[in-house]
Amino acid sequence: MSSLPVGPLAAPTPLTLQLIGATQVLAAAQTQTDVVAAVLRPALDALDALAGAVLLVDEEGQFLQMAGHLGYDPGVLTIWQDGSLDAQVPAADVLQIRHALYFEDAGKLVDAYPDLEERTGAVAAVATAVLPMFLDGRPLGSLVLDFREPHTFSREEKYFLRTLAAQCAIALDRASSLDLLSQRLDDHARKDLDDARAQQALVAFTESVGSETDLLQLAEQAIQVLRVRFPGASAAFYELEDALWKARVWSDDVTPEFAVIIAAGLPVETPVFAQVRQTRQPVFTNAWDPDREGVASSGEYAAAALYPLLLNGKLDWLLTVGLRDTRTWSEAGRGLVQAVGQGLLQALERTETARQLTRQNAELQARTRALEAFAELTRDLALTTDPLLLIRRAQEVVMSMLADGSALYYVPEQGRWQNHSQHGTLHSAELQAAVDAGLPLNETRNLLIPWTTGQAHFQDHYDQNTDQLAPNVGHVGATATLPLRMGGEITGVLAFVLFHQRVWSNDDRALLEAAVQSLELALDRAAKTRRLEEERTALGAFARFTEAVGAESDVQALVQQAITLLNETCEVEAAYFERDGNLFKITVWSQAFDQALLPLLLQGFPLQHSGIAKVLRRNTAAYINHWRDTGLLIEETGVYRAVAGYPYLLDGELESVLLIGSRTSAVWDERTRGIFRAVGRSLDLALDRARQTQTITAQRDALDVRTQELATSTQDLEAFSYSVSHDLRTPVRHMLGFLKLARGELVGQLNERSARYLDVVRQSAEQMNTLIDAMLDLSNTAQQTLRPRAVDLNQMMVQIQATLAPDLLSRNIRWEMTALPIVEGDWDALKQVLTQLTENAVKFTQTRDPAVIRVWAEDQGEAWKVSVQDNGLGFDPQYQDRLFNLFQRLHTAQEAKGTGVGLASVRRLILKHGGQVFAEGQVDQGATFGFTLPNGSQTTRQRP
Repeated sequence: MSSLPVGPLAAPTPLTLQLIGATQVLAAAQTQTDVVAAVLRPALDALDALAGAVLLVDEEGQFLQMAGHLGYDPGVLTIWQDGSLDAQVPAADVLQIRHALYFEDAGKLVDAYPDLEERTGAVAAVATAVLPMFLDGRPLGSLVLDFREPHTFSREEKYFLRTLAAQCAIALDRASSLDLLSQRLDDHARKDLDDARAQQALVAFTESVGSETDLLQLAEQAIQVLRVRFPGASAAFYELEDALWKARVWSDDVTPEFAVIIAAGLPVETPVFAQVRQTRQPVFTNAWDPDREGVASSGEYAAAALYPLLLNGKLDWLLTVGLRDTRTWSEAGRGLVQAVGQGLLQALERTETARQLTRQNAELQARTRALEAFAELTRDLALTTDPLLLIRRAQEVVMSMLADGSALYYVPEQGRWQNHSQHGTLHSAELQAAVDAGLPLNETRNLLIPWTTGQAHFQDHYDQNTDQLAPNVGHVGATATLPLRMGGEITGVLAFVLFHQRVWSNDDRALLEAAVQSLELALDRAAKTRRLEEERTALGAFARFTEAVGAESDVQALVQQAITLLNETCEVEAAYFERDGNLFKITVWSQAFDQALLPLLLQGFPLQHSGIAKVLRRNTAAYINHWRDTGLLIEETGVYRAVAGYPYLLDGELESVLLIGSRTSAVWDERTRGIFRAVGRSLDLALDRARQTQTITAQRDALDVRTQELATSTQDLEAFSYSVSHDLRTPVRHMLGFLKLARGELVGQLNERSARYLDVVRQSAEQMNTLIDAMLDLSNTAQQTLRPRAVDLNQMMVQIQATLAPDLLSRNIRWEMTALPIVEGDWDALKQVLTQLTENAVKFTQTRDPAVIRVWAEDQGEAWKVSVQDNGLGFDPQYQDRLFNLFQRLHTAQEAKGTGVGLASVRRLILKHGGQVFAEGQVDQGATFGFTLPNGSQTTRQRP
């Protein structure tokens, strides 16, 4: 794999140039006014700000005071005013919360501080940045920038402002120190000429180190100042290295023997050095005793001073002075050592800040170039759908930002971490072999932590026990492992291994996480592209196959269509197998199918024991790359390099399977996968439709046969009923005729018993006639043709009541009627139904006074339910299923007359309308008879 091209370093950004310029100006600023101007001018120019101000904490630490401003119109009041540190204002709050506040849009500052404008009498700017200034953890003041328009602060701008605020704090403190130092020197100058010379030397030192950045040069300048003030004294500059304080620079009056000792280094346990390290404060020793202090060859000195130079909280340097002529430090001497030490410390801080700025700027530029390269690579790969190619390119870009190292991508497979992509060498054949063999899943914690937590894991100093890989990882210095997600799910872990120690800064972590996020976006885009291509291919295959088999219902023909499509589009061999007991036998196959393999497959094989069976557990396509299995327990299947199958289940059991094999490719590509999945799914639907069609056809044929049988039986029954009715009527008519003649001939000759016998015969014959008429009516009902139309049941009930009224003049009947609907049906048939139910209610309430008959309807959504209820004799509910059968009666003739045919006719007529009949009742508690009718689109009309 080729490495990324290395070009010339990018030019510094405008903000970097502004920051460098401001640093140089601040280095020469000696007054508070100069510092404020040196900070505000580049800030306004760099960010196109409207105005700016610097507010400082007073000596008591109670108030904020305006130190200077730039850009505000003279005489115009601003919201930035002197005030208490406890006041609820942005300039004070940033010192409490210890981080900057950015108000990027109009109204945001007022929203955060609603009463600020009212309290100050001024109007807030459109956008504002407020930054705190601290020095050695002590709040120093606030830096404010106002903008005339909304302003979104970029990451680089925020970094620029933070750095400028830090530089301002250092410069202000230095200016304050110089002012204090100048005052002290002036006082001493009036008392002592030597103090005047020292002041001049100190000023010269301050001026000389204003732009110096070399550490040893700064130390030499400080030593020269001290030598001027303390004639005959020695001075040295020490640096901590490997638990030894080693002198780096010393005055030329130090004896060669002593110079060798201090250059080699004094132990940190040396009493005077240990005291400084413990207290972190200057130490002044009177009456110097070499034996007591443990510093050999230092007996020529009478007094000594050590000034600690703490930078970022670390004590790495010391400035020392040894006096020969005096055993006691004067206040003036102490003050001068402290002043020079403080000046040197400020120079060191400025130098370190400049170095950090240069280093950070270089890192930022390198990272910017790397991110731009990654974005460019992502754009170049816009048409790439291979995820491993994207991952390899991302590894290249990230490693271009880091020093010597290697990048790997691990995926958990079968209990081990398998390396799927690597960039760079691991510098160890043993370590590479372990990685290639796969790392234990639960023992490799460097990978397990991000996999289980979903969070990045960084090690500044790699712990060799982390992954149980010692001693092969002794050369590993630092590691970073980050989870990689695809489609929102963690699919693997990216590991970056460095062969040197590295403190992963917040910027490093943010950069790596941003690179992984960019990679995830590229992977998601690639996955979507693959899915779209797959769906497009699948839809095309589905459309062609659906068109070909749209009207086909023969299973063999459907399968043959599917196999033909696969042969034409995928260059594979296909076969369809069906279950036969415990074996699966081939039933349809490609024309080019291996003739040597075909006889074996016709005999059948136990698919559940094959290598492909385990992937056919769900009703979806299954793919096996690099087919090595003897597969179907038939050795000849080894001619295929890749195999895929689509299962077809029936009631959860595998009944058949469509298999394809490739002789040319060991890996299924996305196109073939998409076509096979679409054809398999389409065939599944077609087979299901064919099975349903066959089932429906069989059911329809059986229904037609049954319907014909019922029709024939009905015709026979109707013919029988009609014939019986007519055949019975003649003998009954003869019986009644001859009975009438007999009574005429025997007038006056019949006794009471004989007359009663003849009456019984006559009544029975008349009852027989009534039954014959009822049977004829029932037969006519079955043959009656319905003439559907809108039927107003309200109007129908009015007619029925009017018809029954003459026969009910002697009865006390209370009718309870509610609004009935307009339904779709045959008027005559429905009138016959309602008449029969109403007459039954009248008949079975003869013994009731009053008789109560209630008629109502209920809308059940898909049907109307019409009920007729009475308070009459009722019936035993256990016989309610027999009420609508022919000739079924639950009451004696003395209780109520009837033929047992009326309700049977009601049922026939309602069934012909598509409805149902029902009956409810209790003995001597009344009954409810009714029916349902399909609910059409007609609306209910109120009864007049």
